Amino acid sequence: MLPDMKRNKGFSEKTKSLLKNMVRKIFARARTAVGTRSARADVKAYIKGGRKPWSRGYNLSKFDFVTNVLNNDELMAKFGAQQVLPDGYGYGYDERVVEYPWTLSRLSADSSKFLDAGSVFNFREIVEHPKFSGKHVTIFTLAPEKHAFWEKGISYCYGDLRQLPFRDNWFDEICTISTLGHVGMDNRIYTKKEGSGQIGLEAEKAVKELIRVLRPGGKILASVVFGKHQLIEWNGSPFAEQFDSILLKSLLRVFSSCSSVSVSFYIYTKNGWNISTEEECQGVEYFNIHTTALFDPDNAAAARAVALIEVVK
Repeated sequence: MLPDMKRNKGFSEKTKSLLKNMVRKIFARARTAVGTRSARADVKAYIKGGRKPWSRGYNLSKFDFVTNVLNNDELMAKFGAQQVLPDGYGYGYDERVVEYPWTLSRLSADSSKFLDAGSVFNFREIVEHPKFSGKHVTIFTLAPEKHAFWEKGISYCYGDLRQLPFRDNWFDEICTISTLGHVGMDNRIYTKKEGSGQIGLEAEKAVKELIRVLRPGGKILASVVFGKHQLIEWNGSPFAEQFDSILLKSLLRVFSSCSSVSVSFYIYTKNGWNISTEEECQGVEYFNIHTTALFDPDNAAAARAVALIEVVK
């Protein structure tokens, strides 16, 4: 039993401090152990339940998978070189399992000013990656989120991507992952607030702002869900739009002032995720968990294709 430090006046202040720290560490380890056991149970439940997307343990299992990929040099090299992935890669997981490694394979290891436009990187499994250890990270999104990592020196700003509060030519690298398709849409699913004004995709306005705040020679890494044109709904209102070839072409036209632009495509099938072409991806449909409780035979979690855009200003 731990001593009662208030009653026992024989302890020095130094000893009391040491005991308090010991108690804190014991309880911290206990909480971590309980959390770890709970996480393992959730992942087991996800696997035992047939790996159904968005079921208990899905996100934990997905981030375990992503973490393993990010630490696998062979797989990361395949993303960097746009090579074919192993059969079954990322089966049952959403597009993040290709977006994260594709992006991180292209980020520099330099001490750069980095902007996450959309807060897709605001997860401990991502911000603790070595690529971010020397970067000055700013996360810009619509509203505060449950988790924040100020202790890592990350800055958080909130607002509209169409009106960025940063000066011209400020950032060295910018990532906007699966975010442009939400600009101008009904984003109450994220902000929990009532929207105002007309709903309509305005990704091009956001892109102009991203180019403005990127320094010459800097890099933008972006992704959009791709395939058959679709409005993706939540509570009867569109919160996102899936790009087809026409919308993608309009988006790429905004980048025409930059020195280089390249596009890669990945597709999801019953065999998981893999490298693809625009033509192969054109007809695929988005699986929307918000409008159905029935999963398709391929066990898709969300997008079935993504367009990944690499731009140098």
